[in-house]
Amino acid sequence: MTSSRSEIIVGVDYGTTYTGVSYVTTNNTRDQIAVLQNWPHIAGQSKTPTVISYKSENPHDRRGPEVRWGADVKDTMTSCSWTKLLLDTSAETQEYNDPSLQNAAGSILFHRPAGKSAQQVCQDFLTQVYRHVMQALKAHYPAHLDITPVQFYFTMPAIWTDRAQAATKAAARGAGFGSRSLDKIHMITEPEAAAIAALKEELSPGSPNAAKVGDNILVLDCGGGTVDITTYSIKKTQPIIAFDEICEGSGGKCGSTYIDREFRKLLARRFGRAFEIEPEVFKSPKSRLMQEFEKAKRIFGSTDGDCFEISGINLRGEFSEEHYDSSEGAVLLSKKDMEDLFAPVLKDILRLLSDQYEKALRKGKRIGLIILVGGFGSSDYLKQAVDSWCTQKSGIKCIRPAHCQAAIVRGAAIRGLEGTVPDKLICRRHYGFSWGLPFRAGIDEERYSYMSFGSKFCSGHMNWMIAKGTEITKSTSKTVDVYRTWSPGQSYVFHDTLYSSTLDNAPARQEHPRVDTIGSITMDFTGVDMSRFQKRNTSSGIEYNLQYQFKIDFRTDEGVLRYSCVSNGKTIGATTISFTE
Repeated sequence: MTSSRSEIIVGVDYGTTYTGVSYVTTNNTRDQIAVLQNWPHIAGQSKTPTVISYKSENPHDRRGPEVRWGADVKDTMTSCSWTKLLLDTSAETQEYNDPSLQNAAGSILFHRPAGKSAQQVCQDFLTQVYRHVMQALKAHYPAHLDITPVQFYFTMPAIWTDRAQAATKAAARGAGFGSRSLDKIHMITEPEAAAIAALKEELSPGSPNAAKVGDNILVLDCGGGTVDITTYSIKKTQPIIAFDEICEGSGGKCGSTYIDREFRKLLARRFGRAFEIEPEVFKSPKSRLMQEFEKAKRIFGSTDGDCFEISGINLRGEFSEEHYDSSEGAVLLSKKDMEDLFAPVLKDILRLLSDQYEKALRKGKRIGLIILVGGFGSSDYLKQAVDSWCTQKSGIKCIRPAHCQAAIVRGAAIRGLEGTVPDKLICRRHYGFSWGLPFRAGIDEERYSYMSFGSKFCSGHMNWMIAKGTEITKSTSKTVDVYRTWSPGQSYVFHDTLYSSTLDNAPARQEHPRVDTIGSITMDFTGVDMSRFQKRNTSSGIEYNLQYQFKIDFRTDEGVLRYSCVSNGKTIGATTISFTE
C-alpha cells in the first residue's frame, strides 16, 4: 500500500494483442480485486483487443467516431495492431526474437498512419482505455473518485530496454494516466506481477502447491508479442512471503504473434500471387482470416481434429482441395501444418527455459516449479511442450493458474495493494560511460587520441557503473565522479552519453558492436551557485573546476531508472535523459 490514506489501486496489463485492467481500494484485501469485465462491445470478457483504427484511414466509416478501439474495430477496417512491439527498437541483440520481425515492422502487420509514431499510436489507444477506466471507476466509486488518489501499476515486458520502458510510461502519461494532481504511474515487469499473483494465490499456505522456504520457482510468461522468463527463490512464507530473483531473466519477441507471421508466410508460399494480391485489410491482424486462425491456435492441442478450417479469404484461382475450400472461402490446415507453425516458437521458448535452468544451476539453485502464465500460456499445445521438457529434466512440475491470462493484471494490483516486491533483483545489463584515459603508447590507437591540459589522452574507454548480474535492492544506487571545466558566459547545460551492454563480459571499448547507446544525459545547472566549486584564473579568464557525481537509482517506486547530479551530498541542477531512437 502506498499511503495511509485510502487510495484506488489500478493494474493495467497493456499487452501486444489484448489489454486488461484490475482495481481495488487500499481498505480492501486482494480477495476483493476486481478485473474489469465491461469492455465496449465485448461485455463479460476480462480483456479487450489492443487495436485502434482511425476514421481518416477508413472513409467508408463516415458516421463513425474519429477513433475506434478494442472490439469496436471492424475486421474490414484499416487498423493498427501489435504496435506495442515497436516501442522497443533498440539495437540490443535479442537472440530469441522472431527473425522476421525486422522485415515485418514496415508491413501492414505493424501498420501506422502517416505521420504517427508507434508511441503516438500506443498513446491514442491508451487514451481510450484511460477514459473507459475512469468511467468504470466513477460508476463504482461515485462519491469518492474525485477526491481519491489513483495509483496506476502498468506492466511491461522484463526484456524491455530502458528506452522502451520510458516510452511505455510516456505513452501512458500522455493518455491521461497519472494526470490528476494526486494520481501516479508505477511500472512493474510482467513476470514479476505474475510471480506476485502466484505466490499470493496459487502457492499460498494451505494450497496444493504451497511454496516452501528454499523453493526455486520459474515464471514463464508467454504473451502475444513477448516471452519473459524470471526465476525466484523463496526466502520465507510467514508472516509475509519474501523472495529474491536468482539470476538475470531472459526472453525475446517470440510470443504467439510469431505463429501468425509464420501462418502468413505459409499462405504466401502455398498460394503465391493469389494470396499476395488480396487487399491487406483481409490479411491484417484484425481481419476475419486472422481471427479465425486465432481460434484454431487456441484449440490446437486440446482437440483430436486433423484438419483446421480457416475461413475469411476468397482466393482467385485453382488450388488443391487439400489446401483450400473454394466453396467456403477457407484455407485448410492439417495437424502437421499446425505443428510446423508452432515449431519455431516452441523451439525458442524451450531454449529459453533451458538457458534459464542452466543459469540457476550455476548459482547453485535447482528449479522445481514452473508457473505458466500469459495469453499464449493458455495454449494446451504449449503446455504439453513445457510438460515434456519438465519430464526430461525430472523433478520439475509445471502448473498453469486457472486464469493465467488475468494473473499479470491481478499481480499488478496486489503489488500496489500490499507492496509485495522481490527483495533482490538481478541487473540485466551493464551500465556506464565512455571516458578518456592517459594515452598508452604502443597500446592505444592514435585515432582515439586527443590533448587535454597539456597531456595526451585516449577516448572511448568504458567505465561501467554497475555490472550485469549485480544484485539490486531497494536502496541500490551507483555514482560516478564527473570532472569538467566551466567559464562564465558558457552554457549551463552539459551532456554525457549513457551506454549499456547485455554481454556477460563487459566490453572495454565504446566502439565494440555490443555496446549500446541508451541516450544522452542532460544536466542543467541553470540556477546552481557556481561559487560552490573551486575556481582559478587563466589567461582567458576565470575557470571553474566542476566536480560532482552523476547518480543512477536502479530501484525506484516508479519502476524505472532515476537520474540525478550530486555535489557535497546534495542534489543539484535538473537531470534528464533523451533516449536514442
